[in-house]
Amino acid sequence: MVLLPPYVEPDWPDVLARAVPGCRVELFSDPTEASEAIVDADAAYGTVPPELFASATRLRWIAAPLAGLGPDWFHPGLLESDVVVTNMRGIYNEHLAQHLLGFVLAFSRRLDRSFRHQTDRRWQRDEPMIDLASSTALVVGVGGSGAEAGRLCKAFGMTVLGVDPRVTQAPAGFDELAPADRLDALLPRADFVLVTAPETPQTVGMFDARRLGLMKPTAYLCNIARGSLVVTDDLVDAVRSGCLAGAGLDVVCPEPLPADHPLWDLPGVLLTPHVAIQGAPGWYERRTAILVENAQRFAAGEPLINVVDKNNWF
Repeated sequence: MVLLPPYVEPDWPDVLARAVPGCRVELFSDPTEASEAIVDADAAYGTVPPELFASATRLRWIAAPLAGLGPDWFHPGLLESDVVVTNMRGIYNEHLAQHLLGFVLAFSRRLDRSFRHQTDRRWQRDEPMIDLASSTALVVGVGGSGAEAGRLCKAFGMTVLGVDPRVTQAPAGFDELAPADRLDALLPRADFVLVTAPETPQTVGMFDARRLGLMKPTAYLCNIARGSLVVTDDLVDAVRSGCLAGAGLDVVCPEPLPADHPLWDLPGVLLTPHVAIQGAPGWYERRTAILVENAQRFAAGEPLINVVDKNNWF
């Protein structure tokens, strides 16, 4: 197995060698250094660029280092091949959900406004507060992080709705779960729309002017998924015009956000710089566990976990 950056740990060759006896593992700090090793490799971890992939004659499995990969990761050679791709989905569920709840609490207690007043040294009360027990959260993408976000919202007494193209059984805390094609019908009911869906051909640009226009003018959009799911210019227009109360964004498009972008100073918008997964305890153990389990399954000829639909990037 060839280990490539990013997010590769220096002790993994030893860990994998113990977990899979007879497995030969080589670690590289730069993909270009692996051109010879990958020729006969059966598996690889990390990002395998097109030129390196073209040299691989026996490759059957790539373990991607992240959960969300996007279109640039799936080059034509990989898409047209029989190589199986797995990802690391599930290792940050709690941390992503907690970040979302941070946005919800900040908006409900008007902290976004208080932060601005503090900067201006102005003692001003903003009312009314938002009563979460009387509010509705719509979770868009009810995977691991979405399910956890819904559970946390229910702990505050919120009505919790969800939409997902794959999940058919409502997780704990959800009052309703609907297929993805019901999103438009549910958006007008939500006070907080929590975006945890993966980046796929179907979700890129899903929150455009039309969909934002379906939301309540008092509602907030909170996104910790991928910036490409929201049309940034349409979001700016919606908040400026009062069609939307605001947005909590850990991810944006483009990223990083240019210093002169209007989102920085737009009232009702809270920005964090793609940090929802940072400071997460146990990430090393969780990533290692998935890699080791799949390596053992691969060596035994068993089905892998976290398999990606390459055409849908997730």
